[in-house]
Amino acid sequence: MANLKGGNYQKQIKDAFHRLESFGVGRVGKNDNLTHSDKLAEKRMMYLKDIADYFTSQNLEGKLNKLFTKDNLDNFFNQRLEALSPITKINYLRSFSSMLNGLEQQNVYIPLHYEDKDFFDDRVKILKDQAETIIENRYIDNVDLIIQNLYEDRAITGLIAQCQYDLSIRQEEAFELVSNPLKYIQNGYIENLIGKGNHIYVDKLLPLHLEIRLLGNQDELISKSTYYYDLQKYEISSHDFRFTSARDKFEEKLKSGISEKEAKLQISSELNHKREAITDYYLKRTE
Repeated sequence: MANLKGGNYQKQIKDAFHRLESFGVGRVGKNDNLTHSDKLAEKRMMYLKDIADYFTSQNLEGKLNKLFTKDNLDNFFNQRLEALSPITKINYLRSFSSMLNGLEQQNVYIPLHYEDKDFFDDRVKILKDQAETIIENRYIDNVDLIIQNLYEDRAITGLIAQCQYDLSIRQEEAFELVSNPLKYIQNGYIENLIGKGNHIYVDKLLPLHLEIRLLGNQDELISKSTYYYDLQKYEISSHDFRFTSARDKFEEKLKSGISEKEAKLQISSELNHKREAITDYYLKRTE
Protein backbone atom coordinates (compact mmCIF):
# COMPACT_ATOMS: atom_id res chain seq x y z
CA MET A 1 0.00 0.00 0.00
CA ALA A 2 1.25 3.48 -0.89
CA ASN A 3 0.94 6.98 0.57
CA LEU A 4 -0.45 10.01 -1.22
CA LYS A 5 2.18 11.98 -3.12
CA GLY A 6 3.13 15.54 -2.26
CA GLY A 7 4.88 17.48 0.47
CA ASN A 8 1.79 19.37 1.63
CA TYR A 9 -1.94 18.79 1.97
CA GLN A 10 -2.80 20.72 -1.19
CA LYS A 11 -0.64 18.44 -3.34
CA GLN A 12 -1.88 15.34 -1.56
CA ILE A 13 -5.49 16.37 -2.16
CA LYS A 14 -4.74 16.65 -5.88
CA ASP A 15 -3.12 13.22 -5.88
CA ALA A 16 -6.10 11.68 -4.05
CA PHE A 17 -8.52 13.36 -6.44
CA HIS A 18 -6.67 12.08 -9.53
CA ARG A 19 -6.36 8.56 -8.16
CA LEU A 20 -10.15 8.43 -7.76
CA GLU A 21 -10.94 9.81 -11.22
CA SER A 22 -12.81 7.47 -13.52
CA PHE A 23 -14.78 9.84 -15.73
CA GLY A 24 -16.36 8.39 -18.84
CA VAL A 25 -15.90 4.83 -17.59
CA GLY A 26 -19.10 2.85 -17.30
CA ARG A 27 -19.90 1.21 -13.97
CA VAL A 28 -21.81 -1.73 -15.40
CA GLY A 29 -20.26 -4.94 -14.12
CA LYS A 30 -17.86 -3.02 -11.85
CA ASN A 31 -17.84 -2.86 -8.07
CA ASP A 32 -15.65 0.12 -7.31
CA ASN A 33 -15.82 3.35 -5.36
CA LEU A 34 -14.14 5.57 -7.91
CA THR A 35 -15.37 8.95 -9.11
CA HIS A 36 -17.59 8.50 -12.17
CA SER A 37 -19.39 11.86 -12.26
CA ASP A 38 -18.73 15.58 -11.94
CA LYS A 39 -21.20 15.83 -9.07
CA LEU A 40 -19.40 13.18 -7.05
CA ALA A 41 -16.06 14.77 -7.89
CA GLU A 42 -17.26 18.07 -6.44
CA LYS A 43 -18.37 16.39 -3.22
CA ARG A 44 -15.13 14.48 -2.80
CA MET A 45 -13.05 17.57 -3.30
CA MET A 46 -15.10 19.18 -0.50
CA TYR A 47 -14.51 16.17 1.78
CA LEU A 48 -10.76 16.25 1.16
CA LYS A 49 -10.58 19.97 1.85
CA ASP A 50 -12.73 19.59 4.97
CA ILE A 51 -10.47 16.97 6.49
CA ALA A 52 -7.28 18.79 5.48
CA ASP A 53 -8.55 22.02 7.07
CA TYR A 54 -9.36 20.11 10.26
CA PHE A 55 -5.91 18.48 10.44
CA THR A 56 -4.33 21.90 9.89
CA SER A 57 -6.41 23.40 12.71
CA GLN A 58 -5.18 20.61 15.00
CA ASN A 59 -1.54 21.13 13.96
CA LEU A 60 -1.37 17.61 12.52
CA GLU A 61 1.22 17.09 9.81
CA GLY A 62 2.27 14.32 7.46
CA LYS A 63 0.47 12.29 4.83
CA LEU A 64 -3.28 12.79 4.75
CA ASN A 65 -3.98 9.11 4.31
CA LYS A 66 -1.81 8.11 7.31
CA LEU A 67 -3.85 10.50 9.46
CA PHE A 68 -7.08 8.67 8.60
CA THR A 69 -7.06 6.89 11.96
CA LYS A 70 -10.09 6.02 14.07
CA ASP A 71 -9.35 8.69 16.70
CA ASN A 72 -8.64 11.45 14.17
CA LEU A 73 -11.75 10.71 12.13
CA ASP A 74 -13.89 10.38 15.25
CA ASN A 75 -12.82 13.85 16.39
CA PHE A 76 -13.22 15.30 12.89
CA PHE A 77 -16.78 14.02 12.44
CA ASN A 78 -17.78 15.15 15.92
CA GLN A 79 -16.82 18.69 14.95
CA ARG A 80 -17.76 18.73 11.26
CA LEU A 81 -21.21 17.16 11.63
CA GLU A 82 -22.28 18.85 14.86
CA ALA A 83 -24.87 21.28 13.51
CA LEU A 84 -26.19 19.11 10.65
CA SER A 85 -29.47 17.20 10.52
CA PRO A 86 -29.33 13.41 11.10
CA ILE A 87 -29.96 12.54 7.44
CA THR A 88 -27.26 15.00 6.29
CA LYS A 89 -24.83 13.47 8.78
CA ILE A 90 -25.62 9.98 7.52
CA ASN A 91 -25.14 10.98 3.87
CA TYR A 92 -21.83 12.69 4.69
CA LEU A 93 -20.53 9.63 6.54
CA ARG A 94 -21.56 7.22 3.80
CA SER A 95 -20.02 9.36 1.07
CA PHE A 96 -16.80 9.86 3.03
CA SER A 97 -16.59 6.11 3.65
CA SER A 98 -17.03 5.43 -0.07
CA MET A 99 -14.20 7.85 -0.84
CA LEU A 100 -11.83 6.07 1.57
CA ASN A 101 -12.81 2.73 0.03
CA GLY A 102 -12.01 4.15 -3.40
CA LEU A 103 -8.59 5.34 -2.26
CA GLU A 104 -7.82 1.93 -0.79
CA GLN A 105 -8.90 0.29 -4.06
CA GLN A 106 -6.32 2.55 -5.69
CA ASN A 107 -3.61 1.14 -3.42
CA VAL A 108 -3.62 3.99 -0.85
CA TYR A 109 -3.02 2.95 2.75
CA ILE A 110 -5.99 3.74 5.06
CA PRO A 111 -5.19 2.89 8.73
CA LEU A 112 -8.85 3.13 9.81
CA HIS A 113 -9.69 -0.06 7.94
CA TYR A 114 -7.15 -1.95 10.05
CA GLU A 115 -8.25 -0.34 13.33
CA ASP A 116 -12.05 -0.49 13.07
CA LYS A 117 -13.66 -1.94 9.97
CA ASP A 118 -17.16 -1.16 11.32
CA PHE A 119 -16.40 2.50 12.15
CA PHE A 120 -18.78 4.06 9.62
CA ASP A 121 -21.52 1.45 10.02
CA ASP A 122 -21.53 2.00 13.78
CA ARG A 123 -21.80 5.79 13.48
CA VAL A 124 -24.63 5.54 10.94
CA LYS A 125 -26.48 3.05 13.14
CA ILE A 126 -26.24 5.44 16.11
CA LEU A 127 -27.51 8.36 14.04
CA LYS A 128 -30.46 6.35 12.74
CA ASP A 129 -31.40 5.40 16.27
CA GLN A 130 -31.20 9.01 17.43
CA ALA A 131 -33.19 10.29 14.46
CA GLU A 132 -36.08 7.97 15.31
CA THR A 133 -36.08 8.64 19.05
CA ILE A 134 -38.43 11.61 19.31
CA ILE A 135 -40.94 10.11 16.90
CA GLU A 136 -41.02 6.88 18.89
CA ASN A 137 -41.89 8.91 21.99
CA ARG A 138 -39.76 6.68 24.22
CA TYR A 139 -39.87 7.19 27.96
CA ILE A 140 -37.75 5.40 30.60
CA ASP A 141 -40.10 4.40 33.42
CA ASN A 142 -37.32 3.30 35.79
CA VAL A 143 -34.70 5.87 34.86
CA ASP A 144 -33.03 6.07 38.30
CA LEU A 145 -32.54 2.28 38.38
CA ILE A 146 -31.20 2.27 34.81
CA ILE A 147 -28.63 4.95 35.66
CA GLN A 148 -27.64 3.07 38.82
CA ASN A 149 -27.12 -0.09 36.75
CA LEU A 150 -25.07 1.82 34.20
CA TYR A 151 -22.78 3.09 36.96
CA GLU A 152 -22.26 -0.49 38.07
CA ASP A 153 -21.56 -1.66 34.51
CA ARG A 154 -19.17 1.19 33.67
CA ALA A 155 -18.92 4.26 35.91
CA ILE A 156 -18.21 6.74 33.11
CA THR A 157 -21.30 5.55 31.20
CA GLY A 158 -23.45 6.11 34.29
CA LEU A 159 -22.00 9.60 34.70
CA ILE A 160 -22.74 10.58 31.09
CA ALA A 161 -26.29 9.21 31.37
CA GLN A 162 -26.86 11.06 34.65
CA CYS A 163 -25.68 14.33 33.10
CA GLN A 164 -28.13 13.83 30.26
CA TYR A 165 -31.03 13.12 32.58
CA ASP A 166 -30.34 15.60 35.40
CA LEU A 167 -29.49 18.46 33.05
CA SER A 168 -31.78 17.62 30.08
CA ILE A 169 -28.90 17.75 27.61
CA ARG A 170 -27.91 15.87 24.47
CA GLN A 171 -25.27 13.18 24.28
CA GLU A 172 -22.77 15.52 22.60
CA GLU A 173 -23.15 18.11 25.35
CA ALA A 174 -22.86 15.50 28.11
CA PHE A 175 -19.60 14.24 26.63
CA GLU A 176 -18.26 17.79 26.52
CA LEU A 177 -19.27 18.46 30.13
CA VAL A 178 -17.72 15.23 31.42
CA SER A 179 -14.53 16.01 29.46
CA ASN A 180 -14.19 19.58 30.77
CA PRO A 181 -16.22 20.02 33.99
CA LEU A 182 -14.12 22.92 35.30
CA LYS A 183 -14.86 24.85 32.12
CA TYR A 184 -18.59 24.90 32.84
CA ILE A 185 -19.13 24.52 36.61
CA GLN A 186 -19.46 27.91 38.32
CA ASN A 187 -20.84 28.31 41.85
CA GLY A 188 -23.13 25.32 41.65
CA TYR A 189 -24.34 26.05 38.12
CA ILE A 190 -23.51 24.84 34.62
CA GLU A 191 -22.75 27.96 32.59
CA ASN A 192 -22.02 28.66 28.92
CA LEU A 193 -22.68 25.11 27.74
CA ILE A 194 -23.13 25.24 23.97
CA GLY A 195 -25.90 23.19 22.39
CA LYS A 196 -27.00 22.33 18.87
CA GLY A 197 -26.68 25.15 16.38
CA ASN A 198 -24.20 26.92 18.69
CA HIS A 199 -27.04 28.08 20.95
CA ILE A 200 -25.91 28.53 24.55
CA TYR A 201 -28.05 26.92 27.23
CA VAL A 202 -29.53 28.97 30.04
CA ASP A 203 -27.54 28.51 33.25
CA LYS A 204 -28.49 25.20 34.87
CA LEU A 205 -28.56 24.48 38.60
CA LEU A 206 -26.18 21.57 39.16
CA PRO A 207 -27.30 18.97 41.72
CA LEU A 208 -24.63 18.58 44.40
CA HIS A 209 -24.38 14.81 43.94
CA LEU A 210 -23.68 15.28 40.23
CA GLU A 211 -21.16 18.06 40.85
CA ILE A 212 -19.22 15.78 43.20
CA ARG A 213 -19.18 13.00 40.61
CA LEU A 214 -18.12 15.32 37.79
CA LEU A 215 -15.27 16.91 39.72
CA GLY A 216 -14.15 13.58 41.16
CA ASN A 217 -14.23 11.63 37.90
CA GLN A 218 -10.88 10.17 36.89
CA ASP A 219 -12.08 7.65 34.31
CA GLU A 220 -11.02 8.04 30.69
CA LEU A 221 -13.81 9.21 28.40
CA ILE A 222 -15.29 6.41 26.30
CA SER A 223 -16.22 6.63 22.62
CA LYS A 224 -19.79 7.38 21.55
CA SER A 225 -19.97 3.90 20.06
CA THR A 226 -19.13 2.36 23.43
CA TYR A 227 -21.77 4.52 25.11
CA TYR A 228 -24.29 3.44 22.50
CA TYR A 229 -23.65 -0.27 23.08
CA ASP A 230 -23.68 0.15 26.88
CA LEU A 231 -27.18 1.62 26.58
CA GLN A 232 -28.34 -1.03 24.10
CA LYS A 233 -28.00 -3.59 26.89
CA TYR A 234 -31.11 -1.95 28.38
CA GLU A 235 -32.77 -1.33 25.00
CA ILE A 236 -32.53 2.46 25.31
CA SER A 237 -30.81 5.22 23.36
CA SER A 238 -28.93 8.26 24.60
CA HIS A 239 -31.75 10.63 23.64
CA ASP A 240 -34.18 8.71 25.84
CA PHE A 241 -32.59 10.35 28.89
CA ARG A 242 -33.18 13.86 27.55
CA PHE A 243 -36.72 12.95 26.56
CA THR A 244 -37.47 11.38 29.96
CA SER A 245 -35.96 14.37 31.76
CA ALA A 246 -38.17 16.79 29.84
CA ARG A 247 -41.30 14.76 30.58
CA ASP A 248 -40.48 14.37 34.28
CA LYS A 249 -39.71 18.07 34.78
CA PHE A 250 -42.84 19.05 32.88
CA GLU A 251 -45.01 16.90 35.14
CA GLU A 252 -43.29 18.32 38.24
CA LYS A 253 -44.03 21.86 37.13
CA LEU A 254 -47.68 21.06 36.49
CA LYS A 255 -47.99 19.50 39.96
CA SER A 256 -46.52 22.64 41.49
CA GLY A 257 -49.42 24.67 40.07
CA ILE A 258 -47.76 26.23 37.03
CA SER A 259 -50.00 26.50 33.96
CA GLU A 260 -49.38 24.08 31.12
CA LYS A 261 -48.41 26.94 28.81
CA GLU A 262 -45.87 28.38 31.24
CA ALA A 263 -44.51 24.92 32.07
CA LYS A 264 -43.99 24.24 28.36
CA LEU A 265 -42.15 27.55 27.91
CA GLN A 266 -39.85 26.75 30.80
CA ILE A 267 -39.11 23.25 29.51
CA SER A 268 -38.45 24.61 26.02
CA SER A 269 -35.87 26.96 27.50
CA GLU A 270 -34.40 24.13 29.56
CA LEU A 271 -34.01 21.99 26.44
CA ASN A 272 -32.55 24.89 24.45
CA HIS A 273 -35.20 24.42 21.76
CA LYS A 274 -35.80 27.17 19.24
CA ARG A 275 -38.99 25.68 17.81
CA GLU A 276 -42.07 25.01 19.94
CA ALA A 277 -43.08 22.09 17.71
CA ILE A 278 -40.01 20.12 18.81
CA THR A 279 -40.85 20.62 22.48
CA ASP A 280 -44.39 19.43 21.74
CA TYR A 281 -42.98 16.05 20.64
CA TYR A 282 -41.23 15.68 23.98
CA LEU A 283 -44.19 16.74 26.10
CA LYS A 284 -47.05 15.01 24.34
CA ARG A 285 -48.78 13.15 27.13
CA THR A 286 -49.99 9.59 26.78
CA GLU A 287 -53.76 9.34 26.73
